[in-house]
Amino acid sequence: MLIKDRIPRTKEIQELKKLLQLPLTSQQRFLLKRELCFMISGEKGEQDSEYFINFYYKPSNNWVVLHDLRLEHSGQSAQIDHLLINRLMDFYVLETKNFCYHLRITEHGDFLVSDGKEEHAIESPIEQNKRHIHLLQKVIENNDIMPKRFGIPIIPRFRSYVLISPKSKVIWPDRSKFDTSHIIKADTMESTIMDNAERDSKKILGSIKSISKLSSLDSITKIANRLVQLHKPCSIDYRKKFGIFEQHKSNDKNKLSKVKQNEADSIQGEYYCYECQKAISLKAAKFCWADKSRFSGRAYCFYCQQNF
Repeated sequence: MLIKDRIPRTKEIQELKKLLQLPLTSQQRFLLKRELCFMISGEKGEQDSEYFINFYYKPSNNWVVLHDLRLEHSGQSAQIDHLLINRLMDFYVLETKNFCYHLRITEHGDFLVSDGKEEHAIESPIEQNKRHIHLLQKVIENNDIMPKRFGIPIIPRFRSYVLISPKSKVIWPDRSKFDTSHIIKADTMESTIMDNAERDSKKILGSIKSISKLSSLDSITKIANRLVQLHKPCSIDYRKKFGIFEQHKSNDKNKLSKVKQNEADSIQGEYYCYECQKAISLKAAKFCWADKSRFSGRAYCFYCQQNF
């Protein structure tokens, strides 16, 4: 049963395209184009995953489906692309990724994405999804969402998977050196879930504890609806993010005036975080450059520095 639909990013894509029509610095234009490329690619990947998920689980009376769920807890947030809950209280937390060229996963667990010319390191989607699950657990516990048996809350089981677009090329590592079993193509998701069910069937049927967790569709629907109530949508101010400031001509308020190149440069600054592309101070950049063994000669904002 579908509880929450995905929210298309049409508005954000249109806004980025509109911003690209403004007079920009070369750095701003580069960052905007890259943001737009990633967003369009991600949107396509989420559409693909949404289709496969809805095809199998939207008609089901044993599952509830939530797309595009954003939760907050203690100043932290998690953007969950897809969440599936079944009557055995299995929570499938699914992170979608789509890549224009290819994804290469190394034996050390590094994720490298090609832009057609060279490879760039990205955050591990496996670790990213682990953080999503951690925050989801906290939200469930603090809001007393799980139903109870004999006065004790049922303990859910969380399963993490990264869904890769069927059309994305993936260069896989030796699985004996790095486990990629939680990274699957979106069109094989149903088979993976069925394999899980088959492996667990004997345990479930032979376990009183597991049988006691079996709940009604109404129970898991209430859980899903409670999570929807806690959904915290977020809008990004792209003008602020990329340091785009505009002025209006006094004789025509409907037209944007040109922004002086040196003014835009002085506002935005010359230094950007390699990971999130936010403007950073010269002090932050020098801090990273001084520790090449840690940051590989790249500059990061304070938040992204914590990932190293």
